[in-house]
Amino acid sequence: MAELIRGTTAGPAVPAVLTSRAKSVWVFKAALRQLLFNGLPILAVLAVWELIAATGMIHAALFPSLQQIFSTMVSLTQQGILLQDVLGSLSRLLVSVIIGIALGTSIGLFMGTSRLVERALSPLLSFGLAVPGIALIPLAILWFGLTEKTIIAILALEVTLVVMLNTWGAVKTVEQRFINAARTMGADGLQLFLRVLLPGSLPGLITGYRLGFSRAWRILVAGEMLAGVANGLGYRIYEARQLLASDNVYAGIIVIGVFGLILERVFLRSLEAMPVARW
Repeated sequence: MAELIRGTTAGPAVPAVLTSRAKSVWVFKAALRQLLFNGLPILAVLAVWELIAATGMIHAALFPSLQQIFSTMVSLTQQGILLQDVLGSLSRLLVSVIIGIALGTSIGLFMGTSRLVERALSPLLSFGLAVPGIALIPLAILWFGLTEKTIIAILALEVTLVVMLNTWGAVKTVEQRFINAARTMGADGLQLFLRVLLPGSLPGLITGYRLGFSRAWRILVAGEMLAGVANGLGYRIYEARQLLASDNVYAGIIVIGVFGLILERVFLRSLEAMPVARW
């Protein structure tokens, strides 16, 4: 739990004050560095993969060559199937993340500022985080059936819990003397939140959003396999498994990994590292 609160941020130190244009340039360079550092190990793994496939150490039906896998990806793209699956998965993810961030941030703020709310909700939060989201999918199917609502409900719940935890921890890190000083000068309610709590807890909030997004992305694939939706990356992999099409399975796994890498490690970590010089 402590790890979820703290998070991890890799990258160079950020200058304290940046102009708007300089900030954009810095974010672009940070994203480029992340892409380079994360891309090289993947290229090495792909090279080893192709070597094993070429030697025939593993049967081609179970371990197809990269050429066959990428040919399958090109074919799925030309047919429009891959684009439809990607858009379907991302749309479910986006809706769930928006709902989870809104609920998790609101509840976490109440937990961080009210000792009564903190005592009432912290046991429930700990219990919810201990239960894997995948374990709740059968229950969600009973409630919502084999529909989009099942996946969105599970993902939104998981994002809410992670964001709650990090928001709660981030608000608790704001020094009480700053809050007392703001109240002495007449700040209260929304003004106290915008002037003191938000700037002080923003790094922790962004970390919570990144971790919530990552957790939802992993559960999304399993949800699509079990909920019986008509499209999505998880659905496509499950269908390919039934047809014994290993190249389709590997193609889906690669697409999931690439999108997860770009969204979580390149985009979200670069956003997390942005300076909060506005405040």
